[in-house]
Amino acid sequence: MRSRIARQMVWRGSTDKVALIWHGYLGALLEWGVIEVHVFKSLSALLPRVGSKELDELFADESIAPERELEIDEFVQKQPKDMS
Repeated sequence: MRSRIARQMVWRGSTDKVALIWHGYLGALLEWGVIEVHVFKSLSALLPRVGSKELDELFADESIAPERELEIDEFVQKQPKDMS
């Protein structure tokens, strides 16, 4: 999976579109129990930080609170810009 992500990022670049597709794909694999949380986190770290709030809502199955939005914003700001 790691090499598939890397190859597509070479082909298409580290774009929001690529990141969002992979975040969704990995999220589905996690939700269906195909991969474990540590694998999800490791593979997600290869991707640009985009859609973090939406992904949080997807897993929680509810709208996130303003406090949680601030936590996510702070986390994303602390991350390196280029995760590839």
